[in-house]
Amino acid sequence: MSTGDHGLYDRDGAMIRKGRVSPALRTAITLIVHEGLTVADAAKRTGYKTESLAKALIKPHVKAFRADVKRAWLASETEQAWLTAADLQRRGMSEDVRLKAAKVFIDADKDARAAMPEQARQLVQIITKEVHLGGQPTNNRLPGVIEAEPYQPLSLPSSDSERVRRADFEDDDDE
Repeated sequence: MSTGDHGLYDRDGAMIRKGRVSPALRTAITLIVHEGLTVADAAKRTGYKTESLAKALIKPHVKAFRADVKRAWLASETEQAWLTAADLQRRGMSEDVRLKAAKVFIDADKDARAAMPEQARQLVQIITKEVHLGGQPTNNRLPGVIEAEPYQPLSLPSSDSERVRRADFEDDDDE
């Protein structure tokens, strides 16, 4: 378990090859990331000398491994946090707790939509007229096109429907 000019040695005295992370070093990193142990405490629990572990943790391949462990741990904790927030939203003891949990999801949705490019925001396009594309037979479906029954708008009571239609569409000169 000593370090020399030739590299880092694990607790059994075997040299840790460059670019590889030994099982003991993996355990030490997991203890540091998952349980919040200090380098000294992780070294004691895994049989390393504190200095050897500290030197190992600054090597680029070990830093990369530690970052991967931290990313995976954070992802699992984030998933658990979402489940907790969803549970609070559904079963919170007070309206205030349920409202605050709901706001978490609303804010996350706003952030996700803001981060999306404009062209990615449109998820569904409804075409209400028959379209012929370049002589293509109408029975062939295009990828991503879903056919549905024609849309039938709800009709208003006859006394108000004409007035509403004229008022809403007077300025439309599409045809």
